[in-house]
Amino acid sequence: MKVVIVGSSAAGITAAETLRFLNKQVQITVISEEPDTAYSRCLLPEVLAGFKNLAGIRYRSADFYTKNNIDLRLNTKVAIIEPLNYSCKLEDGEVIKYDRLLIATGAAPVRPSGLGSELDGIFTLRSYRQTLKIGQAADTAEQVVVSGGGLVSLKGAYALRQRGVQKVSVVVKSPHLLTRQLDEVSAAMIEKELTGMGIEFIFGLNQTGFEERKGTGKVAAVVLEDGSDLPAGLVLVGKGVTPNAGLLKNAGGQVNRGIVVNEFMETSIAGVYAAGDCIEVTDRLSGQRVSSALWTLAVEQGRCAAYNMLDIKRIYPNPLTALNSAQFGDIPFVSVGNALGSEESEIFTAQTGSRYCRLVLERDRLVGFILAGCIERAGVYTALVRKGSPVTNSLKSKLLNGTVCAADLMLF
Repeated sequence: MKVVIVGSSAAGITAAETLRFLNKQVQITVISEEPDTAYSRCLLPEVLAGFKNLAGIRYRSADFYTKNNIDLRLNTKVAIIEPLNYSCKLEDGEVIKYDRLLIATGAAPVRPSGLGSELDGIFTLRSYRQTLKIGQAADTAEQVVVSGGGLVSLKGAYALRQRGVQKVSVVVKSPHLLTRQLDEVSAAMIEKELTGMGIEFIFGLNQTGFEERKGTGKVAAVVLEDGSDLPAGLVLVGKGVTPNAGLLKNAGGQVNRGIVVNEFMETSIAGVYAAGDCIEVTDRLSGQRVSSALWTLAVEQGRCAAYNMLDIKRIYPNPLTALNSAQFGDIPFVSVGNALGSEESEIFTAQTGSRYCRLVLERDRLVGFILAGCIERAGVYTALVRKGSPVTNSLKSKLLNGTVCAADLMLF
C-alpha cells in the first residue's frame, strides 16, 4: 500500500508516524510546500520574541523521516488530485500514485484588504520563514501596528515588546480583547497587564487601508475607519484563518467552510482522507459544524486517519473545539466550551485577588468556564465540561473558589 500525505504539520506528521508504527511495509510520501521540516506553529511567537530558533520548535527531530523510511518532499506543491486515477500531480508535472491520500494542508491567514494592502511591511504570523522576516523588519521599525484583538494578534504584540520594539499599538474593532474567548472582566485583566508592558490599545475602530512611504513601496501608516492614521514601519495582521480546502474542492469533493469528513476522517472522494485545520467538525457542545483549528485536535485527527487508511476502523468522536489558553506576563487564562454563555445559560462568577472564575451552566451542567490570573486545576474544570455531569451547589462552590480536585470527578 502507498499513502501520500499532503501537508507536514501536526495532522500530517502524526498520521505518518502512526502509519509507520502500525505497518512497517506501507510506503509513505509526505509532500510539503514549506522549505523546513515540521515545526510547532504554536511556538512562532517565541521565535518572534527572539527566544527560540527553528531547532527549538521542531515538531520531530531532523532524522525522523529517514528513521521511519518516509519519503519527504519539501518545497513541493500538489497542483491537482486526480481521483479516478488515484494520483496527484505536482506543479512540476510529476504524477504520484496513491492507494490512500491524506489532505492535511492546514489553514491560511486572512490577508488584509483595502487600499495599500499589497505594500511591503504588512505581515501575517503563520510560518517560520515569515516570522524571521517580521523580526528583521521589527528591528528597524520605530512603531509597529497590530491589527486585531484575537489570540494571534495579542501573542504577536506581546512577542514584539519582548523583542524590544518600543512602540506597539493594537487596533481592535471590538469593545474589548479576545471577545470570542473572554468576558469583559477577564479581558480587562489581560489588557491591564499588556498596557503595563507598554502596549497601546485602540478600541472600536478597524483598519481600512494603508499609506505608502512615498516612492518606496513600503507601508508608512495604517488608515483607520474614522479617517485618522497610525504611523507604522511594520504592520502585523491577525484576522483569523481560512481552511486550505482548495485541493479537494477542485477535485469535486464536498467542502463547506472546510473539508467535510465522516467519523472515519474520510472525505466524499473514495480513498481520500483529511485532517487538521483544513477540515470542519461537529462541535460536541453546540452540535454545529465548525472549523477545526486546534493543534491537539489535528494530532488526534491525524492519528485517527492513519488507522482508517490502513482499514483499522477508528471513530473520531465529536470534539470540544473551544479550548483556549495563553499567558501574558503574570496573567494566564483558560477559556473552554461555551464560556460566554447564551440566553439559556446561568452565569456564576467569583473574583478573589488576582484570580477570576466564570462558570456557565445549562440544565445544571457545566458547559463552559473562564479562569484568569490563577488557572490551577483547569484540567478538572475541562473534564467536567467533557463529562456533562450535573453540578451540585457544593461542587459549584468548589469550582468558584478553586478548591475542586480530581477526586470530585469520581463522585459523578
